[in-house]
Amino acid sequence: MKTSRIIAAITLGLSLAVASPKQGQAAQIGGSKSTGTLIQNLATPEMSSSRFNELFTPLDAAPSLNSAYQYLGEPVSGSVKSQVFQGQGAASGLFAYAYQVSVNPGNNSIIHTDSISFQFNATPEGTDLTNLGTPTFAYVVKDGAIGGLSTPAASVGQSIADPSSLSWQSGATTGVLRAQYVDPATQTQPLLSGATSSTFVVLSKFPFTTQFVNLQSGSPTTGPYTQVYSATGGSIDPVPVPEPATILSWAGVIGGLLAARRYRRS
Repeated sequence: MKTSRIIAAITLGLSLAVASPKQGQAAQIGGSKSTGTLIQNLATPEMSSSRFNELFTPLDAAPSLNSAYQYLGEPVSGSVKSQVFQGQGAASGLFAYAYQVSVNPGNNSIIHTDSISFQFNATPEGTDLTNLGTPTFAYVVKDGAIGGLSTPAASVGQSIADPSSLSWQSGATTGVLRAQYVDPATQTQPLLSGATSSTFVVLSKFPFTTQFVNLQSGSPTTGPYTQVYSATGGSIDPVPVPEPATILSWAGVIGGLLAARRYRRS
């Protein structure tokens, strides 16, 4: 009789634990569950400007934002442009967040931009708008202008620069988008004087706010404060605290196991 009670207690504890999953976990980009801070690389296949303009139209409330940046000891060094577009047709229900980084011509040759990052508080949304057969969360557009963002341009001796890597990081309270232009493995160089990067686009289901940008180079930035449009209000992948019911359930399981151990010893 004692044995059957112990088994019933353990079974009840396990049942409660299974029935009380952690709350607040959002699906990863790949569709599985995150157990903590997660950095995911976003592939950036090319989308033509004509295809983009078929799928997305500029939002009147978010016209092209051209925000300058300046490195130490230099005049205004370049700008980061951003714009928000609304999807239509196959892209209905989506927002496209488009970004473009420029380095002003005429600056001395040591001025360059290695990377940018900023808060992006919504999980990127995957679709298959270019018929690749797999969900895609970001694209690059390099053959023409979209909205108020100009046609990309290469610096002397370079081709048009795509981000060598684009990643999104979830966190406990914020998400971060990073575009890296330098890649030591392939000797890919940073953005140099006169360059305007390809436009990289990240898809989301959530509306916009503005965020300050962190820029990296050989010199620190001194101002002005560079801003871009960024998704907000989305479901990022937090590290949740277990619900009280879950904690109590596991306490019941542990108590049941200890009781069983004592019973066997007696």
